[in-house]
Amino acid sequence: MSSYFVFDLIFYGFDLLLLIASILGYVLAHYIWPPKFDDESHWYDLLEYVVDLPFRILVGSIRGIGSIFKNSDSSFDL
Repeated sequence: MSSYFVFDLIFYGFDLLLLIASILGYVLAHYIWPPKFDDESHWYDLLEYVVDLPFRILVGSIRGIGSIFKNSDSSFDL
């Protein structure tokens, strides 16, 4: 459902409610995903990457922004 919301945001225009719903959907999917077992199929692994990748990107960008502003004494240079 969250992937459809992202599709809708890209092709039909921005909506704050859809953005919040898609982010919450990816976060919920990350935390309620069942544990991984050794005898799972490759399709299940692919589905896991599709669902978990946007969560990892979201968390990584928030951590990256936080690390830039973590030390307020340093200057921001490009």
